[in-house]
Amino acid sequence: MEILANLAGISVKSAAGETLTAPKVDSVNTIDAPSTVVPKPIPVNAHGRKLTVKLEPKSVTVILIVQ
Repeated sequence: MEILANLAGISVKSAAGETLTAPKVDSVNTIDAPSTVVPKPIPVNAHGRKLTVKLEPKSVTVILIVQ
């Protein structure tokens, strides 16, 4: 899902994101597969007061915005 956000009151110099996702909603890390659920960097496009990011299904995403 692609999200376009208009950020009123601030001008964005840069932005970066990380997402936590896995193949299944109930996926877990195990001793045999310790990297099933790990945060991964994602691209975030920032232009002036607009931010665009593509979110993965079954994910939690954090975006850092630098003014």
